[in-house]
Amino acid sequence: MKGLQLSFFRLLKYLLVAFVAAELALRFIWGLGSLPLYTENEFYEYMYAPNQDLYRFGNHICTNSLGMRSPELNKKDKIRVLKIGDSVINGGAHVDQDNLSSTLLATQLTNDLKEQIGVYNISAQSWGPDNAFAYIKSQGDFDAKIFMLVFSSHDLHDNMHFKNVVGNHMAWPSSQPLCALTDAWTRYAWPKIKGIFGSKEQEYDYLYDFDDSKLNTGWKNFFTYCSEKKIKLLVYVHATKTEVENKSYDKYGKQLLAMLDSNKIEYLEGKNHIHDLTAYRDEIHLNTMGHKLLTKALFPVLRKAIKELETH
Repeated sequence: MKGLQLSFFRLLKYLLVAFVAAELALRFIWGLGSLPLYTENEFYEYMYAPNQDLYRFGNHICTNSLGMRSPELNKKDKIRVLKIGDSVINGGAHVDQDNLSSTLLATQLTNDLKEQIGVYNISAQSWGPDNAFAYIKSQGDFDAKIFMLVFSSHDLHDNMHFKNVVGNHMAWPSSQPLCALTDAWTRYAWPKIKGIFGSKEQEYDYLYDFDDSKLNTGWKNFFTYCSEKKIKLLVYVHATKTEVENKSYDKYGKQLLAMLDSNKIEYLEGKNHIHDLTAYRDEIHLNTMGHKLLTKALFPVLRKAIKELETH
């Protein structure tokens, strides 16, 4: 009996050691255990929760008090640029704060122009222009002189859906996992196991019954708002890997370019600036290299726009 008890406690000790070792490995080697969280909003669906400061996959993720993936607004800013978009510019947990195109642009423009230039990252996963415009209407434009919209072909029709995904869908967590082990199990191991048995969850399966055929109202709202407020509006039409390979946007991208032309909006075609497919981490999202290339594409356009503002 005593021998059985010793064996039992020895087993518990080994299990505890294994648990602790696995937890530490997952947390400090693979960077699991903490998530960038979302918060719901009645006007623009959701956004990153404010005042976050965490690490995931070894990448630093911060948000300011307004939910931007940026530092707090700097009172010393001579010019403010709002860089507005979806997960492409947000970077998520895959791009470190210092490697975001918004961070790089703020540093490079400030150094080049010898004055404080603020570039603020207003973005969230699966946002369309209507989400972004609703944020501006709700929070204000922060006296920005330039709006830089970064969206893709599908954003011509990517309308708000208010499907209550925050805290109910894995892609929009509202609370931290219990530990790194539960993080690994719920977000990676269990979905993979289900996929083996034919029950694979699609990231956007909540939209299967949603009619997304209407033109996103955010486009015209931004055109009108910037015209009335005399804010310089620039658009970067981000290309997918397929569009880069084909050297052509899909039909929605072509329609988007035509709309921008008809409204006399200045834009850049991403397919002409990022040609290296290794700059993508999947079909649409950029990795660290991609954010550097995006910075390279946007820098001269923003610099020119700022110089023009200063001469008027």
